[in-house]
Amino acid sequence: MYPKELKKSLQKVEATREKRLGVLPKRMSAKERDEVLQQYHPDYKPEAKRKLKVGASKGAIVPHEVADLLEAYPAIRAKDIDLGKVDYETDLLIIGGGGAGTTAALYAYYNGVKPENILIATKLRHGDANTMMAQGGIQAADKPHDSPAIHYLDVIGGGHYANKPELVAKLVMDAPGIIHWHERLGVMYDKKATGEMITIHGGGTSRKRMHSAKDYTGMEIMRVIRDEARNIGLNVLEFSPAIELITDSTGRVCGAVLFNMETEQYYVVRAK
Repeated sequence: MYPKELKKSLQKVEATREKRLGVLPKRMSAKERDEVLQQYHPDYKPEAKRKLKVGASKGAIVPHEVADLLEAYPAIRAKDIDLGKVDYETDLLIIGGGGAGTTAALYAYYNGVKPENILIATKLRHGDANTMMAQGGIQAADKPHDSPAIHYLDVIGGGHYANKPELVAKLVMDAPGIIHWHERLGVMYDKKATGEMITIHGGGTSRKRMHSAKDYTGMEIMRVIRDEARNIGLNVLEFSPAIELITDSTGRVCGAVLFNMETEQYYVVRAK
């Protein structure tokens, strides 16, 4: 089960187990925790990050891997694409077909945008995204013992006070309504025999507010909102990641260049 090189370590663990079980580790001070994090955690190592040289976030400190991606040469050059030949024209182009992208498209429809004027572009199949892999659950302060204000404090504290307060406020205030929307569409969250939703603790929570659908919460959410998108008739371009954004003379984004991974064709999409 274990490789040979770990057997000596396992023997040490077994030999000292009884002794260690009888010892209560001393609580670390804030300074001691910071020292351990800075020594071992990659997010706290200054040499693992650098200033971004380009783009709207120029000057921001980011991991080398992110900087390498954003500072890289483009996949195509302007002369390779005829921007005058538009393959798709739409009012609203949404890049990404996961939980966030699909929800954005649905709410655009709910707010009056016609389905034929909405286009979702996604790099794989519709729904093949991070939401599909989410297992634990989704948090919302919708129980009598909880509130968005308490949820807000948990999120701010969990983010070491580096969060953007206005975004956290939006998150916690919208969350109960999103759970209600999910349930109305048919998401099968775990419930008691009485019909009350089961909530559990999540990381950094002071209240039980995490709603789950067994251990496949993201897949269940994606199943339902994808069906809603199909029932409405939203347009989806699968296997077509956006590789470049198109801007006008003022710098405003007005479309994107997509790459069809199946046909290896480039598509120019114009959007309002």
